Amino acid sequence: MNHVLEALKNEKITMVGICGMGGVGKTLMAEEIIKIVQGKLFDAVVMIVVSPNPNIRKIEAEIADKLGLTIDLETEKVRERILIVLDDVWSVLDFEAIGLPFGPSHKGCKVLVTSSNLDVCYEMGSQKNFTLPMLTAEEAWELFQETIGEPLDADPDLCGIAKALTNECGGLPYSVVTIAKALQNNKSKYEWSNALQKLKGHEIPPQAYYSSIKLCYERLENVELKSCFLLCCLFPQGYDIPIDYLVRYAWGQGIIYDRFDSVEAARMRVHVLVVKLKRRFLLLDSSKEGCTKMHGVVHGVAISIASQDMDVFMVQDQAGYRSWQINPPCKQYTTVSLNDVHIDDPIVTGLGYQELKLLQLKNSEISESALESMLKGMKLQVLSFIHTGSTSIRVLLRHLRTLSLDDCTLGDISSVGKLENLEILSFARSNIKVLPREIADLQQLRLLDTTDCSYLKEIPHGILSTLSKLEELYMTRSFNKWEPAEEVDQSKEGEIRMASLAEVMSLPSKNLTVLAIDIPDFKLLPEDEVLLEKETTRFHISICKANTFPMPQPLDYGFKNTVKLAGDAKEFMQMEILDFCLEALSIQNSKHGTESLISDRTGKTAFLQLKSLELNGIPDLLAICHGQLQNQSFGNLRSLQISCCSELRYAFPVSIARNLVQLQSLVVYLCDKMQEIVSNEGMEDEIDASSKVAFPNLTELNLSGVSNLVSFYIANQPCSSKPEMAETSSSNQGNEAGGSSFKKSKILLPPNCISWLKNLEELEVKLSSKIEVLFDLEGQMVQGNTEEIPVSFTQLRKVSLANVTLLAHLWKNVPCRIRCFENLRFLTVLSCDSLHYLFSYSVARQLVGLEELKISYCRTMKTIVALQYKEEIGSTGILFPKLSLRLEDLSSLVSLSDGPKTFSDDADNTFVWPSTRVMYLRRCPKLETLGSLIPRKQKQRKNIPQIQKSGAGPSTRSQPSVSAPFSSSEHTSKKEVSI
Repeated sequence: MNHVLEALKNEKITMVGICGMGGVGKTLMAEEIIKIVQGKLFDAVVMIVVSPNPNIRKIEAEIADKLGLTIDLETEKVRERILIVLDDVWSVLDFEAIGLPFGPSHKGCKVLVTSSNLDVCYEMGSQKNFTLPMLTAEEAWELFQETIGEPLDADPDLCGIAKALTNECGGLPYSVVTIAKALQNNKSKYEWSNALQKLKGHEIPPQAYYSSIKLCYERLENVELKSCFLLCCLFPQGYDIPIDYLVRYAWGQGIIYDRFDSVEAARMRVHVLVVKLKRRFLLLDSSKEGCTKMHGVVHGVAISIASQDMDVFMVQDQAGYRSWQINPPCKQYTTVSLNDVHIDDPIVTGLGYQELKLLQLKNSEISESALESMLKGMKLQVLSFIHTGSTSIRVLLRHLRTLSLDDCTLGDISSVGKLENLEILSFARSNIKVLPREIADLQQLRLLDTTDCSYLKEIPHGILSTLSKLEELYMTRSFNKWEPAEEVDQSKEGEIRMASLAEVMSLPSKNLTVLAIDIPDFKLLPEDEVLLEKETTRFHISICKANTFPMPQPLDYGFKNTVKLAGDAKEFMQMEILDFCLEALSIQNSKHGTESLISDRTGKTAFLQLKSLELNGIPDLLAICHGQLQNQSFGNLRSLQISCCSELRYAFPVSIARNLVQLQSLVVYLCDKMQEIVSNEGMEDEIDASSKVAFPNLTELNLSGVSNLVSFYIANQPCSSKPEMAETSSSNQGNEAGGSSFKKSKILLPPNCISWLKNLEELEVKLSSKIEVLFDLEGQMVQGNTEEIPVSFTQLRKVSLANVTLLAHLWKNVPCRIRCFENLRFLTVLSCDSLHYLFSYSVARQLVGLEELKISYCRTMKTIVALQYKEEIGSTGILFPKLSLRLEDLSSLVSLSDGPKTFSDDADNTFVWPSTRVMYLRRCPKLETLGSLIPRKQKQRKNIPQIQKSGAGPSTRSQPSVSAPFSSSEHTSKKEVSI
């Protein structure tokens, strides 16, 4: 909500959009915003419910009436500050037609739009759009209890059912509130259990959801979008739906076949369709690459729509399947998906589904006789078995265009060669051992997939070369026993000949657009042809004698040009063709004198398209490149991972760092000699070599096992000009104080790097024995009398530190007048034995968003929050309003907050932790008080949190840990914690 308010305050922004799926809380947020801005930010606020079929004249009259204007709107009111809220907008509105005072001549008028369609907001000209996320499990639970009107912890049975109910609501506030209100006056666990079962079976989705989602579906502009949406409901609720399954199903059914002449073009179209459905909130993002998801509520409505409009029939379990057998269909279904069923009864012969075009069986078992009898008489175009038991295809399906036998135990599949119209064939992750020779008869085949078929050891010579229409060949982590071309020519009669790469290269280049293969040796590539010079081919090539690469996520079929090398990389890296086409590169275990990734290319452009680079186990690597490259080199790099490169002293020079404006993730692991990430080596004579360096898109920085790392960038670090601050308490060792007099500290992120990392979100540092300071903000001040407040690391959400043995300061030289670390949510500190405390009060009060703080095995830590500056005396306020705290094995910890004894016994400071949700204490033998600074007005109260000590000294090691919820000190009960 704060972001929306900030946008409304911005004079340059005249229209703001709030978007999200139905029930996510768009209208509620708009109403809350009206309460805040009415009479303050705006003189007048009007809220109009537009609805799917807007009546323009009615809206015009309503706006005029609520503003107290005549229809022509020619009054002084127009020149006041006005906010028009247009709720539930389904299509683009003509502001002039509805008489809305908007545009250059009405600068005081702003518009706030709520919509379930992000495209509508963009098309209306909204300059700032905000998508509302679903509630987290914790937020949904809090909302449920708030609606019920009482906590449910006292009844464990009811509490468990209630949590299951909130989980089924899928993070939608409207659903949570609706269910809670329905059960509010009935605390019977049987009623609640019944409601849970109905919710799981989609028997009680709120009618508002059904109507809203159905309307979204009906307003989809073409059959392609509707078909793509309904195909997604064939998969179980919550399933990560591979987008390439949608491509293959749509191609087989002819949904997009007639419009595109290649599978690749169809894939691009399906990806566009998925994006459009996401922008209408009918589909969601998935954590798996190349996949999408469907919300549970949307899934239930989609099945209902599919059953009515597309004649889709879905069965989730065996019980449902039996009822389907006994009750024949009253109409001819075209699409059937069966999940988690067992079929072994041949009475299903023909099924009466002669019009069936698509059949999917997932996580099911089917006998060969049942399968054979079931398929007879069908005119299937798509047949997909996913994780299905022993499977053989014996029935001739002349119309079949897509056949997927993924994750299956295969029997005799030689009859596949008779499927003369087959265009897509997949055995991915199956147990296939020999590719049948009959596949050579599939002259219409466009796509062959044997990804992750680890048992596939034999592809007879001559099969691949006959597939003249083949467009896409996927064989990653599969067959790699390619026969050298010279051995094919010299083979003896009767000897089994394997496929060769020469066969692959003989396929028409105008057709072959995707190639994903494993090659055991670079020398197997044909000498007279360079595989990667086929400009039309998108490739994914692994060159290694054995599969030494870690198992990745399922292959993203929209992958980019990728090469994975294990072993000697020198010869391959000399192919300059890679500089212009390669998008992902992984080099592993190259132990034969690979001193640089790039050499002898001074003045040239290198890796112009490269987006992902992984370097692992290259012990001789001294530098990524030697010589000065052109400015565009590595300009598209998004992800860089460097691990086990024991001689590498820096990740990249300044000359390359200047180009890494797209870099999003940087991971360095087990590089013992690395001293800095960016180096000015070779550019020492340039006065301002680093002035153009910036990483505006870097969000993840992970540095682990870099024992000699000193800094992100060593050059041009200013010596500290501040003498060490005098200490009056043994607990104050200057975590934010000035550094020791006139010497360079070993600072990970020194002042000259702060501006490089403005959007950093996650920082992890582990196993480092040189770093003394994490952040140094010296000099981060706005000069002059300007009212502008400087900001630093406002996007940082997570910091993890472990075994940083010399770390004495997390933050240093933090100016009083600065915004920093305000979005930090998670902070973990483990085995940092030089830390005496974490925060000064000045820093602690910035951390309003801190939710989770974990500190363990820091032997010298004496307090968490300390008074560091004299200006902090008399400071009051609540620290960490959202915090959950976990403290373990802190042998020197005396208190959570430093006392006024540091500066003045009369100080009236407030270091209380009243909103701490959970406090977990374990083996902290010297801890005596949770907060020694209590407001003077509370000192006589008896409800101050206290510690009940259960032991001291060595005996505390055997004492049990305690986890206790903490709430405001306004509560009357006395809190006791045993440690």
